Amino acid sequence: MKKFKPPVAFKIIFSFLIVILIGTFLLALPISSADGKWFSFVDSFFVSTSAVCVTGLTTVDLALHFSLFGKIVVMLLIQIGGLGFVTISSLLFMVFGKKISFEQRLTIKESLNKDDNQGVLKELIKIVIITFVTEFVGFVCLAPSLAIKYGFWDGCFKALFLSISAFCNSGMDLFGTSDNPFAGMSVFSKNVLVLLPVMFLIIIGGVGFVVIYDIIKKRKPKEKKRLSFHSVLVLSITGILVFGSAILFMIFEWNNPLTIGNMNFGQKLVNGFFQSVTPRTAGFSAINQGNLTAASKALTTVLMIIGGSPVSTAGGLKTTTILVLILYMFKMPNKNGALVFRKRTISSNIVNKCLKLFLIMLTTILMGSCLLVVIEGGAFSLSAIIFEVVSALCTTGLTVGITPLLGVGSKLILCLLMFVGRVGLLTFAMLLGRKNKNIEIEYPDSKIIVS
Repeated sequence: MKKFKPPVAFKIIFSFLIVILIGTFLLALPISSADGKWFSFVDSFFVSTSAVCVTGLTTVDLALHFSLFGKIVVMLLIQIGGLGFVTISSLLFMVFGKKISFEQRLTIKESLNKDDNQGVLKELIKIVIITFVTEFVGFVCLAPSLAIKYGFWDGCFKALFLSISAFCNSGMDLFGTSDNPFAGMSVFSKNVLVLLPVMFLIIIGGVGFVVIYDIIKKRKPKEKKRLSFHSVLVLSITGILVFGSAILFMIFEWNNPLTIGNMNFGQKLVNGFFQSVTPRTAGFSAINQGNLTAASKALTTVLMIIGGSPVSTAGGLKTTTILVLILYMFKMPNKNGALVFRKRTISSNIVNKCLKLFLIMLTTILMGSCLLVVIEGGAFSLSAIIFEVVSALCTTGLTVGITPLLGVGSKLILCLLMFVGRVGLLTFAMLLGRKNKNIEIEYPDSKIIVS
């Protein structure tokens, strides 16, 4: 009898699910709650899913609801979710001298979004080192400001939590108080020493490990080389998105007294840039998203859909996917279905992959929004629901304030969207899709009229 081997996509999905369920159990325990009571299964499942999927949406204020133990559990779930359970488990295998099998290498390759499994273990070690070093630097930059405000030990813990959360693009924080629950980063909206390090952590975590390592190699004296074509594209697109959207946000919100209207020029500048960075899957909110103008909410939604870059802690469609889609709109593919950009060829396989991702995402957003509208029965505006659905699917974590007010059914749907967004739309498509056995057979042209 032939032994059943589950697909690689199933292993990745299952690993995330196991971590989420373990996190749900730990967060539901009385020891995790500040009041020493059991936490409801739905809410603990929601927070665990949000942490592992590095989204940031939450039904309770983390600072108020959880004990120190619960906060540590959430922080560890964010770290595991940012790196990926496959990465961490494989690293532990290596630490304890266990041999990594060929199947495990394939799983690592798939989780890192690589085309082949050559050098995946070295790639994995680089990712872990880059992650911990960056988070430590972020902690060092944030600790002084937070220690002054909250006291040494509490401030240092908040700084560590924030550094991990920012680099992993999670958007979770511990700044809520009984007077100001779900305060988020708004308590530091005028503090440059906190906002700037968080912005840089978000950007570094969002550009992708491949780009970070490429930059590090370029700075080595013996490594006299140019940045790869991929790195140049990612950095260029990231720069355009950050500066372009910052300018637009400042234009849209300049005179809005509910956001940045009453700030001075420097504060408006910093908050404009922060708002341009955080929607691309970070989810920190220095200003109340519900108070944004309609134009800013629309721009935020677009940025959430774009997301970060490949092989990073960010979600969304990814910057390179957006570039390919834009090129496809304005350029005609060659006879092989490929696109030419800057004297480089983008293969038809990549073009088709980007188109599939885009269509799957739009379909998922539409279905998720429709389900929430039906379940909530008109309790919230359509724009607020779409904002919430996009935020969950793109693992952003921004909200206009409706997350804690949603019903059980809506919360579970958002959990599913966060899970799909973190694991990857194409990973689910690979698992659910059927292989075409007749791919080599040519059939008559259908001659469908499409315009």
